[in-house]
Amino acid sequence: MSEQQQVHGHEVMQMIHDAKSPLTQKQLQAQIEAVYGADPKFFACAIADADFEGILTFLKARGKVVEVDGKLGTDIGQMCKHE
Repeated sequence: MSEQQQVHGHEVMQMIHDAKSPLTQKQLQAQIEAVYGADPKFFACAIADADFEGILTFLKARGKVVEVDGKLGTDIGQMCKHE
């Protein structure tokens, strides 16, 4: 059994930011799975051990990710500045 990937919310924001065209939630999830494997766990400053739905809900609630007409966007400047 392989160790489950731990992915910071900043990585999710970066993927959205770097996309050549706006991603749907389903496209983002597929891209994350392609990079980190199936069912990675996510964390950020105020959340730990979240699934994909959990981290996306967290980022949306804090205004770091927005969804307009089914497409995701982010302002990379909204990333908190810490190590």
